[in-house]
Amino acid sequence: MLNIATLGPKETFSDLATHQYINAQPESFNIKYYSSLSETFKAIGSECDYGVLPIENLSEGYVQVVLDHLLSTDLIVVSELLLAIQFSFVANCAKLSELTDLYVQFVAHGQCSEFINKLSGVTIHNTQSNIESLLLARNKGKGAGAIIPQHALPQAQEGCLIQKNVTNYENNQTRFLVLTKQAQPRLAGASYKTTLVVKNENDCPGVLGNIVNAFASQKVNLTSIMSRPTKSQFGKYHFFIDIDGHQLDDNINASLKQISAEYPVTIIGSYIKAN
Repeated sequence: MLNIATLGPKETFSDLATHQYINAQPESFNIKYYSSLSETFKAIGSECDYGVLPIENLSEGYVQVVLDHLLSTDLIVVSELLLAIQFSFVANCAKLSELTDLYVQFVAHGQCSEFINKLSGVTIHNTQSNIESLLLARNKGKGAGAIIPQHALPQAQEGCLIQKNVTNYENNQTRFLVLTKQAQPRLAGASYKTTLVVKNENDCPGVLGNIVNAFASQKVNLTSIMSRPTKSQFGKYHFFIDIDGHQLDDNINASLKQISAEYPVTIIGSYIKAN
C-alpha cells in the first residue's frame, strides 16, 4: 500500500482532493495527515510516496508557501485536481453581535474577506487548516466562531449560529497538485499541461520578454506566469510558468532549448489537465 500526504485533519479540502485522486487510481493508498503545508511537502518522497497540495485559488491566486517549496524540489507533478470551494460560518453564540473570536485558515481568510471585514470588535485567529478552525472554536467555547468548509457543517455543534456560504465568489475553486518522485508515462490522446520554473539568476533587461517570445515563436500557449522573489536581493525574481502541452512536444522542446541556453530551467512536471 502506498502512503499519500495531505494537510489534515480529516475533512479538509486537501483531504477531499486526496480522496478524489486516490478513488481514480488502481493502487491502494493510506492517507497520512500533516499539520501544515510545509510539513506535508517535506513528507513527500520520505515518509510518503505521494502528496496532494493546494497550488492556486480562483480568487486569491497562488499559494506562496507551496511555490517556494517547488523552487528547490526534485519532486514531479503527476496530476492536477480542481475542487469547488465554499465556506460557512458557525459560532457558539445566539447572534452575530455576541461573537468575540473568529478562527479561520490563512488561505480561507482571503476567500471570505468580505464577510470577515464586516465583523466589529472580533479577534481574528489564523489557523493552518479549516477543520483546525472548527476544533479551536469548539474548545474556546462561548463567543467563538469559525469559517469552515460547507461539507463540514454536520460537525458543528447543535444550537450553533450558522451562516451558509460566506465565500466572496460563488464559483470559487482551488487547484491542487499531486507530487511524487517518479514521472508517469505519457498517455496518447490526453490533454497535458506543463509546469516549469525559469531561474533568473543574472537579472538584466528583457528577461521576461525573451522567455515569452521563445514560447510565442513556437506557438506554445502560456496559461500562467507567476514571479517569486529569489530572496537574495530586491528586484530579482524567478518565474513559475504553466503552458499547454507536454514537455516532449516538439514545439515545447524547441522553446525550452532556446530558453535554457540563457537561463536555468527546471521542469516540475507534465500532467493531464483537470476537467
